[in-house]
Amino acid sequence: MKVNFWTDTHAHIHDDEYGRNVDDFISMAYDKNVKRIITIGIDYDDSIKALKTAEQYNNIYAAVGMHPEYADKYTREKYYEQFYKLASNKKVVAVGETGLDFYYEENPDEKYQNILFEDMADIAGSLDKPLVIHSRNAVEKTVKILDKALEKHSSLKGIFHCFDGSISVLDWIKDKNFYISYAGNVTFKSAENLRQALINTPVDKLLIETDSPYLAPVPVRGKKNMPANVSYTGEYVAEFLNMPYNILMEQLENNLQKLMKGGLQ
Repeated sequence: MKVNFWTDTHAHIHDDEYGRNVDDFISMAYDKNVKRIITIGIDYDDSIKALKTAEQYNNIYAAVGMHPEYADKYTREKYYEQFYKLASNKKVVAVGETGLDFYYEENPDEKYQNILFEDMADIAGSLDKPLVIHSRNAVEKTVKILDKALEKHSSLKGIFHCFDGSISVLDWIKDKNFYISYAGNVTFKSAENLRQALINTPVDKLLIETDSPYLAPVPVRGKKNMPANVSYTGEYVAEFLNMPYNILMEQLENNLQKLMKGGLQ
């Protein structure tokens, strides 16, 4: 598949905390040859906003789900069917972001995070849509839940978003339908662990993202991130892997379309 543009596979543009405009995001992205954006929900109301935004633009898609920091707000009785219905929409291409996060002590108890993650994985598996995985200080427990989900849904797919460089995850994904997405922090001088992981990431399992408004890449590090900046990450990854930009673009598009089963325009 020949393409000549970048896709930001993970951004939060539908409810920008800095009050920036979606139309401006799209215009600035086009200026940097970023022509597709997946905007990600982090709780139920936020997921509704993500979907509504996606429905307004041909080149924007949504993921719907609940971030682990809100796991204590989730109940199966109240939210499972609602998320299932949201995720069934044709403009929703993935479920998440969701997962496990034990970085902050104030995050919800592990039992609540486990219930949320297991249910989001079940929705993704039932609808045959990818799971957008947030895993922080939780690699072994994340994989354990995914292994359990794969027993029920053998074709479950997913993206380890804003990858932290875990070699054990790279080993785990090799024979599974899971992908690794690198954000702008791979360009940071201090991120040698991410670059080492990048070298060891199968190119057919590779994706890139901004996680905007966070983690702006060099040369705009320190600024509020936006989808346009995924071009810097793409260019950096291409040069680091000694690949022409157009070849990397084609590879990333092939990976993304395979993951989404060709559901992206």
